[in-house]
Amino acid sequence: MVKTRRLSPSKLLSVLLAGGVSLFSFSATLAQTASPNSSASVVVASTSKKADPLPVTEIELMTNSQPSALALDARDGAIWFAAPPLGALGRIDSETQKITYLYLGKRAKPFGLAFGPDGALYATDKTLNVLHRIDGTTGELTRIAMPSDLPMMDLSGLRADGLGRIWFAGSAGWLGKYDSQSGAVEVSSHDDLQGLGLNAPGEGGAIWFSAWKAGRMIRLDPTRGRFDSTALPESFRGARGLSTGPQGEIWVSSAKSNAIARSTGRGAWRIITLPWPDSQPQALLARSDGTVIVADGGRRMLLRYRPQTNVFEEIAALGEGGLIRAMIETRNGIAYADSGGDDIRFVPDRRPAEN
Repeated sequence: MVKTRRLSPSKLLSVLLAGGVSLFSFSATLAQTASPNSSASVVVASTSKKADPLPVTEIELMTNSQPSALALDARDGAIWFAAPPLGALGRIDSETQKITYLYLGKRAKPFGLAFGPDGALYATDKTLNVLHRIDGTTGELTRIAMPSDLPMMDLSGLRADGLGRIWFAGSAGWLGKYDSQSGAVEVSSHDDLQGLGLNAPGEGGAIWFSAWKAGRMIRLDPTRGRFDSTALPESFRGARGLSTGPQGEIWVSSAKSNAIARSTGRGAWRIITLPWPDSQPQALLARSDGTVIVADGGRRMLLRYRPQTNVFEEIAALGEGGLIRAMIETRNGIAYADSGGDDIRFVPDRRPAEN
């Protein structure tokens, strides 16, 4: 079963898609559909503090891998990555650090990654208009096709909910879901959500997506089947990173404005400028201890931000590439993918002497 619909931009919507079972209903308030520069924001200058660097383990990938996404296999601790120019996914063994590549076929260009509740690994494809699925038990590779009458959706980010469904986004303004139990694909197009892709889990099973071209974010409620739209700060068009904290707060980064921003999800933003003028914050990761890890591509440094004191610390060197598209938690620290350097790096939570 496939459902599609195109919606006009920036309307006050409460729509059920036709056909019995809706994909999702659209709900917004006047404040949420206002222009991006209407979001209330407070700009705060931060300070820096010296910190002893953490050790970094570098895993060199095949030339021209340009990793775009990372995913942790919770069963064995392996790290998977997408290598769009190679048309492949890669797996790094947690014990041996050996890399194996899985090629997805001619013209494939995988971009986003997520594990589903069924243990399978899913990947979006920017050129084939499909989702790739790798069975978690057999390793069998299958493709989930989008409707043949749709244009190229430029599929990018995806994330699983707790009900066996995979939610995916297309940078051209598409949002859809795949039900792993029924095999149903449902898709909807939104002209005012250009650049939809970056995503993070929210409180209560919600999923956040950002539309970096449009300067907007949506909070998707899979259980109720609806989403709400809110504006990013105007200077955060082109957001480079998105993460959610332990209290449900949202963090975004902007290389253009040399800042990160925090919101409770209701349109009010606290913008924190980095203390170094040549910084370019990219991927970021909010952690359970309340700190935020930020990749500074401009200065090639990995930073730790402490909101309680408004202080940034340099904790590790990024490497030569300086184009960090993805960062995730591992079993004992974090991993980040350097698309510019064709490598993936691991940073432990503690220095060796602290273990």
